[in-house]
Amino acid sequence: MSARYASFQQKKQCNDDASIENTVGNTTNKTSIELPQEIKELITGNDFWVNAKTHRYQKLIREGHLDKLLRLAKMAYGKEKPANWFATACSVKAWERTLAYLAKLKEVARKAEHVARRLCVKVNKFIYKQIWNGVNVERWAVAAEEIRHDKPGQSRERHFAWLCANEQRL
Repeated sequence: MSARYASFQQKKQCNDDASIENTVGNTTNKTSIELPQEIKELITGNDFWVNAKTHRYQKLIREGHLDKLLRLAKMAYGKEKPANWFATACSVKAWERTLAYLAKLKEVARKAEHVARRLCVKVNKFIYKQIWNGVNVERWAVAAEEIRHDKPGQSRERHFAWLCANEQRL
């Protein structure tokens, strides 16, 4: 009986390391989230706002939005007041709208890449502008690609631009 009890005690000691009593007092927070430097630079204001914004951004990272936050941070540096723009875009009130904007931006980039590939050019501002204006660029890219452009002064890009500019008349 004592041998049986000894083996039971040995098993119990092995399992004690994983018991809940041993982990309750553990003050090491292994799930703490460190903000990237690009985001830290955009946190301004007094201590209260720095703390509030830090917690907000950490919450968004926990929810899996780190890539979106980094993309927004990169976009913010092109604005007049980057910290204000970033804080507004990441606010609780505007976050759903920001997610919709980022999804639209991704779709626009995909469409612009597709059109540029069809026209054998690099993605440029004209293509982006036409997409944001709601022009049916994919249709006009296919049309411009199919027509021969072997005469001087003709090109796919020019024909595409003409089709986009005159879409209402066609």
